[in-house]
Amino acid sequence: MNGLINYAAWALAGAAKLARFDASGVSHFDISIAGFWRSFWAAVIVAPFFVLLLILRHLDAGSVGGFFHHLSIEFLTYVIAWVLFPLVMASVTRMLGCSEHFIAYIVAYNWCGVIQNGVYLPIAILAHTGAFSPGTANGLGLVAILWVLAFTFFVTRTTLRLPAGTAFGIVVLDLVLGLILDTVSNRFL
Repeated sequence: MNGLINYAAWALAGAAKLARFDASGVSHFDISIAGFWRSFWAAVIVAPFFVLLLILRHLDAGSVGGFFHHLSIEFLTYVIAWVLFPLVMASVTRMLGCSEHFIAYIVAYNWCGVIQNGVYLPIAILAHTGAFSPGTANGLGLVAILWVLAFTFFVTRTTLRLPAGTAFGIVVLDLVLGLILDTVSNRFL
């Protein structure tokens, strides 16, 4: 277990460098097949905070009856989101001729997801607890989302070694897939 904690700490240090738009953060990642699979531990690290946000949202809705139904649907959506984008990107990187960078990209993308959620989820949680006024929460949320988009663009461009326009297109694809997944998920709630 200590080895996994040290591994995650090293990877998160690399993600933190990338969050400061320092490309040297990529050197922190294990871009082997084993490193690819271990990068999905990032989803496990984020999960407790995501579940807390789900509970707060559910409490805000005031419904007790459908709690486990909502939690199940939202958590299933969470798992699908962590799996869907890499599956789509496996095909996209082949089409773009940069599949040799696919593993490095997904490893960086996953670990950077911890940093991104570490910025966004506290804002969302504090907004739901009433610690922020709606205006402050919306303003901070907007700044966080813009930063996440810029961060994702930087990681995409750096790891896949693509021109800016193509990297931007991948960021848009990621955003659109997330919106579609949320829309489908909300139909089951």
